Amino acid sequence: MATGYLQVMVTTQTALPLENVKITITDSATQQVLTDKTAYTDNSGQTPLIPLDTVDADYSLDEENTTILPYKNYDITIEKDYFIRGQILGAQIYDGETTVQVISLMPRPTDFGNEFESELNRGDIQKLFTVEPNLQNGTNDYVLQRVVIPEYITIHLGRPDASADNVTVPFITYLKSVAASEIYPTWPENALRANIHAQISFALNRIYTEWYRSRGYNFDITNSTSFDQKYIHNRSTFRSTDKIVDEIFNTYVTRTYTREPYFTEYCDGKQVTCNGLKQWGTVDLANQGMSPLEILQYYYGDDIVINETNNIANVTTSYPGQSLRRGSTGQNVRIIQAQLNRISDNYPAIPKQTVDGVFGATTENAVKKFQRIFKLTADGVVGKSTWNKISYIYVAVKKLAELTSEGETISDGSYPGRAVRRGDRGINVLIVQYYINVASQYVSTVSEVELDGVFGPALERQVVNFQRYYNLSADGVVGAATWDKMYRLFLSTQEGVTLPQPTPPASRTYPGTLQKIGSRGNDVRQIQQWLNGVAQGYPSVPTVNVDGIFGPATQSSVIAFQRISGLSTDGIVGPMTWNKLYNRWQTLTADGVILSN
Repeated sequence: MATGYLQVMVTTQTALPLENVKITITDSATQQVLTDKTAYTDNSGQTPLIPLDTVDADYSLDEENTTILPYKNYDITIEKDYFIRGQILGAQIYDGETTVQVISLMPRPTDFGNEFESELNRGDIQKLFTVEPNLQNGTNDYVLQRVVIPEYITIHLGRPDASADNVTVPFITYLKSVAASEIYPTWPENALRANIHAQISFALNRIYTEWYRSRGYNFDITNSTSFDQKYIHNRSTFRSTDKIVDEIFNTYVTRTYTREPYFTEYCDGKQVTCNGLKQWGTVDLANQGMSPLEILQYYYGDDIVINETNNIANVTTSYPGQSLRRGSTGQNVRIIQAQLNRISDNYPAIPKQTVDGVFGATTENAVKKFQRIFKLTADGVVGKSTWNKISYIYVAVKKLAELTSEGETISDGSYPGRAVRRGDRGINVLIVQYYINVASQYVSTVSEVELDGVFGPALERQVVNFQRYYNLSADGVVGAATWDKMYRLFLSTQEGVTLPQPTPPASRTYPGTLQKIGSRGNDVRQIQQWLNGVAQGYPSVPTVNVDGIFGPATQSSVIAFQRISGLSTDGIVGPMTWNKLYNRWQTLTADGVILSN
């Protein structure tokens, strides 16, 4: 019996990783639960590779095989408290291949049932998992002016005139599903590349020519193989084909001296014949040593070329043209470092680094971790596919988790006109959740909440904590005064101005500037007094001279305090360290541990 591998990645609807999600595997044929294969996701939302029995790869390479499936099917159950259970039926496992299953879980609101099934042959309630993009002027009005790789594509789950649902997904997600549905991942790489080039161009031709939009339909393409290419919503994909899509998703086939993506008609060449590319034929041609372009030219003509565009809607790619690696320096390295640092806020397994434009060991390590998470070759080199993937994920987390896109807020901060309270849903709740998460970095009594757009008890508790800290009416309702205070705190973190402070007592509030080596004055003296008080309850924190000079001794004492408090040990007193230090000193004073100040 051969072995294949499964890896499951679970996120929220806003693309944030979900940790400690239980994954249960069942043999589809026997319905036996494989208890020894149960796995849990890590802080990147991923399981380890799960080895599973399957059939030999030879069956997927034999064009004459019509009796034995070249893969084995498994059902996947995804469970986490407070989320609707997910189930994927019939994930395909191939010999020696890694099957990747990405799924987004929905919070369990009171008006939905307890389960959600996402069957590979059924798309009846997939809208629950779809985030509708905000596309200005419509996708096709824009791409008609030039060839643009769209960020999203809308697929009709049936024949054009059939009564069926539409689903809008990222274009890359669509391509990965098509590749996994149309061809076998065990085929030679050049055959896979030629087929995926054809699949990309087929979809772009439909979008560019407004094939369906111009006929009055409200979608870009169908998933009916009688008209278009096969797409299965929420299906598992494969690492080999995913890797190729990530690398070439912004390429397309054209004829020489023409602009539009070529209509790359194709068929399997065995059960169905056509005038274009034969999928099984590409295997033979690849085995003869043909390149992807040569394979395409064999079927479509010698004037076929592969074009590339960096016009990717809402995604900044601008690949510099050469790989970045250890020893590289300059602005492009700085861009990658900054973007990886932002991505690490949502994927904490990626280590933070100094944005200095120098590609050293720390940057290489961060790149490798990113590549492992997103199923790229983990060589620590930022080539085209890694560059594009970093840019794509960076924009995704900026928009979905930070309510910003490239630094521009989507809200002007003005009060929405009505109080936001428990039970509310939507964008105003999402903004409040983001403001609370910003506040949690500066107010020790406030904790982060999930960005799900639902005002539940967890958010209400943190709003109350925020209100108490700022001496507001602690009712858990975000009225005009609370909204204004939250927004001003958020704005101060963006612009570097003085943070809004709690009303009492004025002498204990953060001064608005970082206190570090070289700082002098009453603020430093206050820090030193608190450190000496805390040292009475925590001997690992060394005492210092109260002289108002922030020198090495004060820095060492601050680092020791940060270490016992779970803070970043940088020896700098910012708002979080200041507030935590004051609160710890205040608690010890109230408990009688501190005998004198």
